[in-house]
Amino acid sequence: MLRCLTWLVASILQAAAGESAGMGSKRVMLESEVALPTNWQVSDMPPSAELELTFAVKQSGLKELHDALMRVSTPSSPDYGRHLSNEDVQNMTAPAPHHVEVVTAFLRAHGVKPHAATPNQDFIVASVPIGVAEKMLSTKYVRLLHSSGAEITRAPSGYSLPAEVAAAVDFVGPTVHIPGVHRPRPLESLQGTANESGFGFNSPKNLRSLYSVGAAEGKASANKMAVTAFLEQGYGKGSLERFWKMFCSGITCGKGDPKLVGDATTGSPGTESMLDIETITGVAGNIEAEFWGFAGRSPDNKQNEPFLKWLAQLSSTGDADVPKIFSTSYGEDEGSWSYPASQRLNVEFQKAGARGISLLYAAGDEGANCKDSKFVPEGPGSSPYVTAVGGTAPGSSWPKAGPGSETAIGLSSGGFSNYWPMPAYQKQAVEKYLQQTGLPPASLGYNVSGRAYPDISAQATNFFVWAGFPMPGVSGTSCASPTAAGVFALLNDIRMQGGKSSLGFLNPLIYDNQDAFNDITTGSSSGGFCGSGWPAKEGWDAVTGVGTPNYSKLAKAMDSLPAGNAPRGGNTLNAAKQSFIV
Repeated sequence: MLRCLTWLVASILQAAAGESAGMGSKRVMLESEVALPTNWQVSDMPPSAELELTFAVKQSGLKELHDALMRVSTPSSPDYGRHLSNEDVQNMTAPAPHHVEVVTAFLRAHGVKPHAATPNQDFIVASVPIGVAEKMLSTKYVRLLHSSGAEITRAPSGYSLPAEVAAAVDFVGPTVHIPGVHRPRPLESLQGTANESGFGFNSPKNLRSLYSVGAAEGKASANKMAVTAFLEQGYGKGSLERFWKMFCSGITCGKGDPKLVGDATTGSPGTESMLDIETITGVAGNIEAEFWGFAGRSPDNKQNEPFLKWLAQLSSTGDADVPKIFSTSYGEDEGSWSYPASQRLNVEFQKAGARGISLLYAAGDEGANCKDSKFVPEGPGSSPYVTAVGGTAPGSSWPKAGPGSETAIGLSSGGFSNYWPMPAYQKQAVEKYLQQTGLPPASLGYNVSGRAYPDISAQATNFFVWAGFPMPGVSGTSCASPTAAGVFALLNDIRMQGGKSSLGFLNPLIYDNQDAFNDITTGSSSGGFCGSGWPAKEGWDAVTGVGTPNYSKLAKAMDSLPAGNAPRGGNTLNAAKQSFIV
């Protein structure tokens, strides 16, 4: 009798919790069914037994955040460089308490314990058995296999939530988002000729020569830079040391062993991940580097959304500890994230920029990305709140700095967003390009009122990577992003040596200082089956942006910028908050 009474009370409490979470209300389709991208297929194997679900709880203060970002990022603003603290940003964007309560009650109603992944609880995570996740989201999970061997568990048929819960969140992951698996292209035929370093590669010495870095190295103790890695792209200490030994004689590469952050930093060194860490440390000597790696599954094998894990880690890392620049060689078609999810990613990018953190993304390796006779934009580089890096190839005078040293490379992606309007900071430069002749026909469907990308470019071919074994001739904008990030890490160092702020969100600065970049006026991107791609032109173009960085000129431009805030020391908001139970 007592056992029956206990069961009855528990059932009543569970039902009450479910009703308070909106379980009894009408369900709302939050994200619809998606088609599988090229090279992905449904596997015969069952999906993972357990998921780590992330609920992106709706945030507040979004206009205030955007306005603050632009104030601290626009060189002509008196507030330039006066970045917000992480605590400021977390407080500004904190979700409504009611929304947090709705989500946590919904999870508890299904017997799931919620945890806050960020200090302000805008990401709430929970470990959920696959059957419970399917019931919660009214969906079906499957295992997906990529031609590269990558495996993920996703719900491509879409998912729904009770109306009250749906009103409290932007999206849930992992669900319909199927990530792009980006790998640099190995063993391309070498362009250019051997030079004084003895190699025909874009080695650290050649890149420093090409971008007028000279003998510049880091001196600011607080300066840090980082690369990100996703989907089993591991780090290899031995590979990095071999690369340094091979190419860094007489110069300083990096600053000791990189700090490892995330759930996937060991194991087999990946070509992509080692390219990134070898390149950024090769360009920027004596600056502390970090490797942030996220596998898409936790150590106990729960499937998760690795990009969201990175964003949560970024929000949970204090101002004194967070790197001031990140390079990410991750990209996919812009539409691979739904519009609501992409809007949320934009907010996360703005949060980073407002804190003085620069985010650089490889623009992509598909040229103009022709699909079904239309140009298709790629993200996250198409976001107005990150810096997209396109690609170049060696010219006749490579690796010497100056005219003729570079030309646009066909693989460099660029174009116009279908999601985001063109931001004011680039309108004048882009409109000049659109008035020129020789552009692809409008019938290819590109949106000339959309955010234009890339913003800048750098070398994207003839790189040497050591990833367990030597890989010569690697190419892709995965090479360009860490190259450019290394140059900007050195520029951050100049400011921080003088007690000034980091550069933060770079784009307004870039378009205000186009003459500090090497303008690329030859070559074009590939148009694939659509015909011609985007041609390089004087000024900004949709294959190389405003050009490649000239460190010497950019260093002089630093002198005219307002000082902003000195780097902060210490912050009570840190990764320890991740274990907080809501």
